[in-house]
Amino acid sequence: MRSTASTTTYVSARPRYGVFDVIGLLFRELVLMIVIFLVVFALGAAAVLTLKKTYTAGASLFVGAGQEYVYQPRVGLGDRQSTPPAPGEVAQAEANIIGSREVKLRAVRALGLEFFQKPGKVGTDPVAKQEGDAIKAINDGLTISTTPQSSIIGLGFESDDADKSARILNAILDQYLIYRREVFQDRSTPAIQSQRRVFEDELADVDTTYENFLTSNDIGDFAASKIALAAVYQSTLTEKLSVENQLNQAARRLQTLQAQQASTPAEVTLQQDLNVSAQDQILQLRTEREQLLARYQPDSQPVMDIEARIAGLQAYVASGTTVGAKEVRLGPNPVWTELETTRITTQAERDSLSARLASVNRQLAEILDRQARMTRLESENATLASNRDVLTANIRDFQQREAQSRADAGLVRAGADNVRIIERAAAPTRGTSLKLPLLALVVLFAGFTALCVGLLRVFTRRGLSTPAIVGRTLDMPVLAVAPMKAV
Repeated sequence: MRSTASTTTYVSARPRYGVFDVIGLLFRELVLMIVIFLVVFALGAAAVLTLKKTYTAGASLFVGAGQEYVYQPRVGLGDRQSTPPAPGEVAQAEANIIGSREVKLRAVRALGLEFFQKPGKVGTDPVAKQEGDAIKAINDGLTISTTPQSSIIGLGFESDDADKSARILNAILDQYLIYRREVFQDRSTPAIQSQRRVFEDELADVDTTYENFLTSNDIGDFAASKIALAAVYQSTLTEKLSVENQLNQAARRLQTLQAQQASTPAEVTLQQDLNVSAQDQILQLRTEREQLLARYQPDSQPVMDIEARIAGLQAYVASGTTVGAKEVRLGPNPVWTELETTRITTQAERDSLSARLASVNRQLAEILDRQARMTRLESENATLASNRDVLTANIRDFQQREAQSRADAGLVRAGADNVRIIERAAAPTRGTSLKLPLLALVVLFAGFTALCVGLLRVFTRRGLSTPAIVGRTLDMPVLAVAPMKAV
């Protein structure tokens, strides 16, 4: 804008647009915008119309927590197994195996490279590159979906051929089942067998050492020998106490017998004849008196004489000096003889018990010496026996682990797996096409492009296009509008 005064000054100002100004100016560029819209729409529509229908084949798997997800110690058995993971974690792990490059490569090799090439076109690239291109095609079409806390894995494969989608997805399923068995296959069986043989060799050496130890010490079974020695010691000690009691009894009995024998005479009177002549004379005199009474009166002199003689003899007998030993025969005392016999028997019994006690004491000394030697050998025996027990237990554990490993491998080969195919892929009968959504996007993109071009033309135009823009930019009223003069 140029103003006239005493001096001429040029002022540059940035145009200030209003909403209606921009709309009005866009209408001036409507032809250009339509042309841009038609060109962009034509190009986008041409690209969209070349797209083919896609067919998505689906399949589903059930995966459970098998033995391969439970920790088991390499050495030893028991209750040291871990808790299996949650179903969702197992499904995620199996999904990672399905999506591994190895499974896809095996599926490519199972189907053949020709399956992934266009009909009538033979690839001339190296095999590794062709396999990489086929794996890329599988990556582009394969979808794997899992749900938290769910054991179901959903699979899908999208391509422009329904049969191709189903075959590729089924090939992936088959190769996944084979590959996961190889991944989870227990490869420790040869190592377990080797370690078991090492333990068996060590056990044979330990057995030989232990047998030599027992033989050199004259021991059959250490524990049984020790128990037997304790039992023999107990019985021998009991016998010793019993013999001591019997010996004390015999010695005391012998002392008593000797004392009784000392107070008992060795000989006693066996037979003694008494002198009884005075009594006989009294009897004879009485007989004679009776005879005299038959002839004489009781007061006659002969009768009185006989009675006087009888009275004298009776007085003599009454004095006690008329009866005495006439003849005595002596012999051995039976009591003393019995005491002597018992003493001899008791003394023999005492001597026998003394000899028996000495023998029992020697036996006890030998048993105690044997027990002391067993005690000294106990630590060595415990070490050797412990080595044998440990090696035997290890061999048993490794045998059990080896048998379990073989059984598990056989079950897996037979199909006893924790993965089940719920639904295999079938060729889809309906395809999906994105032409309409893409055409809508092309329309929106073409309109947006045309609008951007129109706005670019509006804001890059030089000068002030309308009176309203002039008044708003210069902040002064526009009094008149004159048409531009043609040059």
